[in-house]
Amino acid sequence: MRPLRADHRFAGRAPEQQLLGDAVRAAIGGAPRAIVIHGEAGIGKTRLARETCRDQQLTALWGSCVHFGGASVPFAPITGLLQDWLTRADEAERTELLTGTDGLTTLLPALGVADGTDTTRLPMLVDLVVNRIAARRPTIVVIDDLQWADVASLDVLSYLIAGFRTQPLVLIATCRTEERPEGHPLHSWLADMRRMPHFAEIHLRPLDLDATSEQLEGLLGRAPDLDLATQVLARSDGNPYLVELLARDLSGTETTLPATVPAALRDALLAAWHGLSGDARRLTRVLAVGGRPTAPAVLTEVAAGVGIAPDAIIPSLVDAQDRGVVETSDGLWWFRHPLLAEVLYDGLPAPEAAKVHAGYVGVLEALPTGVGDAPAADLAVHNERAGSLDATYRWSLVAADQAARLRAPTEEAIQLRRACELRDRVSPAVRGSRNDRIELLRRASEVCSRAGWPELTLSLLTDALDLVDKSKEPLLACELLVVRCNARWEVTTPMDGDMDDIFEAIRLTADLPPSAERALAFAELAGTESFTDPVKALTHAQEAVRIARASGSTRALAQALGARAASWGYETPVPALADAELSVQLARSCGATSLVAESGIWQFNALHALGRWKDAAETARAAFEDAIAAGHGIWAYFLAFQSAADFLLLGRWDECRTLLRTALAARCGGIPGAGIRLTACLLAVRTGRTEEARQHFDRALELISEEFSPLRQPMTQAGIELMLAEGRAPEALAFARPRLTTPGQPPDAYDDDVLPFYAQAAAECARTARDNGDRAGAAAATGVIEDLVDGWGRPLFGLDRADVEVQAMSEAVFVAEVARCRDSPHQAELWRRAADACGSTGNRWHQAVAQWRCAEAGLAGGWTPTKAGDLLRQAHRCAVELGARPLQADIEGLARRAKIELRESMPVGPTPATVLAGLTSREREVLALLVAGRSNGEIAKELFISDKTVSVHVSNILRKTATSSRVEAAALAERLSGQ
Repeated sequence: MRPLRADHRFAGRAPEQQLLGDAVRAAIGGAPRAIVIHGEAGIGKTRLARETCRDQQLTALWGSCVHFGGASVPFAPITGLLQDWLTRADEAERTELLTGTDGLTTLLPALGVADGTDTTRLPMLVDLVVNRIAARRPTIVVIDDLQWADVASLDVLSYLIAGFRTQPLVLIATCRTEERPEGHPLHSWLADMRRMPHFAEIHLRPLDLDATSEQLEGLLGRAPDLDLATQVLARSDGNPYLVELLARDLSGTETTLPATVPAALRDALLAAWHGLSGDARRLTRVLAVGGRPTAPAVLTEVAAGVGIAPDAIIPSLVDAQDRGVVETSDGLWWFRHPLLAEVLYDGLPAPEAAKVHAGYVGVLEALPTGVGDAPAADLAVHNERAGSLDATYRWSLVAADQAARLRAPTEEAIQLRRACELRDRVSPAVRGSRNDRIELLRRASEVCSRAGWPELTLSLLTDALDLVDKSKEPLLACELLVVRCNARWEVTTPMDGDMDDIFEAIRLTADLPPSAERALAFAELAGTESFTDPVKALTHAQEAVRIARASGSTRALAQALGARAASWGYETPVPALADAELSVQLARSCGATSLVAESGIWQFNALHALGRWKDAAETARAAFEDAIAAGHGIWAYFLAFQSAADFLLLGRWDECRTLLRTALAARCGGIPGAGIRLTACLLAVRTGRTEEARQHFDRALELISEEFSPLRQPMTQAGIELMLAEGRAPEALAFARPRLTTPGQPPDAYDDDVLPFYAQAAAECARTARDNGDRAGAAAATGVIEDLVDGWGRPLFGLDRADVEVQAMSEAVFVAEVARCRDSPHQAELWRRAADACGSTGNRWHQAVAQWRCAEAGLAGGWTPTKAGDLLRQAHRCAVELGARPLQADIEGLARRAKIELRESMPVGPTPATVLAGLTSREREVLALLVAGRSNGEIAKELFISDKTVSVHVSNILRKTATSSRVEAAALAERLSGQ
């Protein structure tokens, strides 16, 4: 067989290379990108990535995902890319870049013994190291075979992407299109990433005839005959890898493919393999059974069991490498193309495959604990395929425990699911009791919930319930029914949930003494009813507390108090806070960490309703961090949403951004995921990233119904602000009106809080109409507000609320926006009141907006620039500090038109011990305007004095400061004011 040219060209991918090249150049310029390359096996995804990495000025880090027996190795690609860097970095670089990253020993044992660091910190640590590498030199991170990535690794990649700002970093992932069955975690990952900025995708198509001819010319060293190229294209279907295989027996002079060329592409894949020696063919089959890159020492021992001599191992591997069948990396051997491994394994007779699997069992079980890539997971698969079900069951549970320690719930769920499926087929000694099976099903259901498999969660709980005799074990049945009812929150909204389970649980325990199980049933009922019937909810929560106290169960009492905290409602936050705080205290005392997180939600709600936004935000953040450290799932991220939303209100946008990044990286769905996206939308709007905001908003709409009551207010607010930023005020108004109230219910406190944003949309519609001379349009926008007020059903802002200052703020902003809509006089005074009200609550963003509006209205009504200047400067300082670019631009535009200097003026009060101390108050005002660069005429207009008087003041300033020009005097003043 004639060897192919080593330098054959990369054909037919010029557009894709251009796109990736542009991404690299953009990243070098400070615009990071993430790109997923999709395509069938052999289409050239990895080759395209390698071509992109050829630039010697770049650091290229590679990690590959590993998949064997239906499970992935946790963090495999992340460990691979870090190890890739580690092997190339010198000692000084390692020391510098790994400072403060001790927790990485969990992934990189070469750095030291794992210290038990919380694995939830791994995304942050990996992000820190990768960004430090990129800071030294522009970096490309390549993740190969993303379709096999474990969820923990996907979380790390999400965290990297969510943190893209100005790093010189490109993330490229290759992904097979044919390895994604329904329910594959990559579907949801891609759905979330498509709604992130800096993310793109490339879909590689089969080569056409010209590209196939070009590839053949590169392989054969001469231009191929057109008929030959046509036949190769037909046989390969434009797949570059298959083109290469079909070309291996060709000299380049043929006009047609030989008759001996296999008719099936399967045979084309095996063409090179058939040319190997007998030992090499058998050895590569052994390698295929292994399922992953394997060390020669392991291959030697396993191969001995099928008659391959130890001294034949290396020659056979070299033979296979020379013919392009296998390749080696970091001392491990694997197939050059994974398709060949699959074909070889599928072609192995079942008895022979079982024998080789048994050989792997013997070798891997003899390895020291912790040696190799996830040995327990491998041993579970090898034992299953060798027919040893008892061992499969035991190793599946060991592998599940290993995944649990790494906080990899998807891999843990895979192993537990296998154990559940095998349990009835293993021997009685291994199987354990019926209670053991129930406990296994419960553990599996809990892990599946955290892994994002709600339907499987419900199925496992149903299996557990089927093992229970409800008449003889009513308490156990009650407990499982409550858990199953709660699990339905993952697949339906609470209002739509099936309540039959909870009613049955209550019925089963009706004639029994007070028990923790019955208390939990009433607590679950109250928690669900709190969204639909608050009166019933509070009644049932009170009953839950009574039963829990009588039962003596601390856990049940904590749950019941949490349910009662939820049932008190927004209007009665004081008792709600007391219940929530006691619930948290009790839950901590009995180690119920999941309940700590749940009660933390009600604690936040109460603090927020009291107007204690700072306490609410910090309490929710602490509860979120505790919940994540404890390994809790989706509802922990509701706390992140709550905390981030209040940090946004308080103007603590960096803290908001940090929480959002962590939550976005986790790609949580449902209610928490929607809340996170809505907050991210608002932050993006206010920082001028409208396109990104639209992506977040659209994703929120995909995750949950727009009508879901608890998220109606953030959904409405985000929608209004986004559409206004997009210049679509009429659409914002139309979007908001039907969402202001719950159908069939009177307006509540949440509706009052949305009114200012609705009025803002109406005011923008009215202003646009007036600007265009459309009096009818302006009148229509005003009529919308008047209709709303008339049809509200109660006095606006008339509820008796605990957060009096917050209510006053909402009312003040609403009144000011209505005045703007009507173009009423005295708008400036109304906006001043609104600014003061916002300031009293700590709402920095809205305070800055109100200050800008106040200055705008005041200047339009005849204010002097001096009178508006301080307001504008305060608003500008806040906008700059927050990074609120649209607001900053609006303020700067108004200041420019009004000729107001936004730089902070020098203080006009006395400043002892400087040469400025002798200036009069008027001279100090003139000097401040000199510092601002004003001319004599502009100063005269600003201070309502004549040009001549200004000239006299300037002369006095020069004399008193011993300066020779106005420029020198201004410079002196700036220097002294900075001291």
